[in-house]
Amino acid sequence: MDIRAFGSVYGQTASLPYASGFAWAPADGRKNFATCRAIFIEDDGGGTKGYLTVELSDAPGQHSTATNLTGNSLIPIACTAMISGNVNGVFVLY
Repeated sequence: MDIRAFGSVYGQTASLPYASGFAWAPADGRKNFATCRAIFIEDDGGGTKGYLTVELSDAPGQHSTATNLTGNSLIPIACTAMISGNVNGVFVLY
């Protein structure tokens, strides 16, 4: 099954481009949104590892925490809320 998007046709196994998103930082507090397709963890320039707590799309009301996250990481995950963390920043991608 092919997927038509952004003026192109993508095969079922091809990676689709991200169309939009927004930036979030832990200092912003909890942020709820429609489900995303991925998140990108920003690099803090120091090489430190951090954690991020999110609410997954298929588990409303439950918080999941990922640890040892490094910067410049693209994580394919479907979540509906950024809860907390100590990473430099996150781009939520659709």
